[in-house]
Amino acid sequence: MPDVMDLNKLLKLSVDLICTVDNEDRFVEVSAASYSILGYLPSEMCGKRYHDFVYPEDLGVAEQAVTTLITRRPETQIQIRYLHKNGGVVPLLWCVQWDKDDQLMYCIARSGNITEQTESMRSSLEESNKRYQYVTKATSDAIWDWNLNEGTFYWGEGFETIFGYNRKELSGKISSWTDHIDPEDREYIISSKVDICLGQQTNWKQEYRYRKADGTIADVVDRGFVIRDDSGRAIRMVGAMHDITERKKNLYEMQQVTSNLFAQNRELHEFAYIVSHNLRAPVANIKGIAGLMLMETDVSETMSSYTANLFSSITKLDEVIIDLSKILNSKNRLVDLKHETVDLRNIIHNIKIDLNDNIEQSNAQINITGAPFIINSYKAYLNSIFFNLISNSIRYKLEIPPLIEIVVDKTEHDVSITYSDNSRGIDLTRYKDDIFKPYKAFHSTIKGKGLGLFLVKSYVEALGGSIDVVSEPDRGIVYTIYLPNPE
Repeated sequence: MPDVMDLNKLLKLSVDLICTVDNEDRFVEVSAASYSILGYLPSEMCGKRYHDFVYPEDLGVAEQAVTTLITRRPETQIQIRYLHKNGGVVPLLWCVQWDKDDQLMYCIARSGNITEQTESMRSSLEESNKRYQYVTKATSDAIWDWNLNEGTFYWGEGFETIFGYNRKELSGKISSWTDHIDPEDREYIISSKVDICLGQQTNWKQEYRYRKADGTIADVVDRGFVIRDDSGRAIRMVGAMHDITERKKNLYEMQQVTSNLFAQNRELHEFAYIVSHNLRAPVANIKGIAGLMLMETDVSETMSSYTANLFSSITKLDEVIIDLSKILNSKNRLVDLKHETVDLRNIIHNIKIDLNDNIEQSNAQINITGAPFIINSYKAYLNSIFFNLISNSIRYKLEIPPLIEIVVDKTEHDVSITYSDNSRGIDLTRYKDDIFKPYKAFHSTIKGKGLGLFLVKSYVEALGGSIDVVSEPDRGIVYTIYLPNPE
């Protein structure tokens, strides 16, 4: 009894037309889907011959199919058009099985035109092929397709365009690829492609030299993807080969230019270093002599004026040479720079002592919070960084006492230090590109050389770090310094 109930439920719920037909061509049972598909209730079809519902032009085909089904083949699929109750024509795809013992045909029909479906699939396939052809024409790559089962090797149109070979003259075998690999690269490249197919990986990439049809050698990068069957065996490999000759040539030329610039910069650097240090001693001597001459009282007023001017000029020249030495030292990233354990709190404490008079006169407050305070870095550089930043905060203060906050935070590989103050700030909309350049001053009413921030950035970069800045006029300034913290 349950089996009968389950069958009845199936007949009611199925969206397909399910029915049984006896050996006299009469419907015995018909599912409820007959109404939605043909417009007939099951009771209107049961007991009637299927001939009464078949489209007249398809009746002969239906009868032949039934005869074949009963006499020779117990299963079949066939498309037969039926008449809808409203007079329309409904194409139905039938799956039919003849049961000799029950003397019944068990049938399932689904509404749909198999010819239209086949045509749709054919059109879709043609469209896909067209897209593939368009891609092979549009791309700057030579697309290839290696069928391992059939031993064929197909090249897209790009192969002929890029490398000059006539595709019609190619063998269609793997040799159409291997024969043109540069002899010095051939064995390794072929082995690498074979190995990827024999292994379990799917992606392959190699760079090698490939001979064009005109005999010239091209540098190429070749990428492939392995397609495997259910057992993991490689059955096909598709990919694309790209000519990178021009790119490698440009890269080489760029490297040559960079190398030449580096050499010229090093020579200029060395020259400036020698000049600054060689001038330092004689300038100091002249400055000392000028200082002694100023102490002389038994000289004319004119001579005294000349001496004062000489002393002032040589003092400015001495300052320029000192600045040049600082710049050179900040830019000279010593290869033997050794990291040491540095306590940032001690750095700030010592700077407070050095700038004690300025701090007291301005009522400046300096706070350092966060962690870790102890990092692996270079003490002298860190001292110069914070000395310049704190000096600037005090020099460019507003009418209120300077408030300087230093917050230290550690990420996975770096230490970030946020330095903020309530100073005059800088108009970054005007000076963003100049803020770290040497001899750039952003407040005309306050005397300054414009070297502080340049030196700060130079020292930060010498430590392998970076620095960001956010500021608005009269709204203070915030520097975020990122430094590596090797264990």
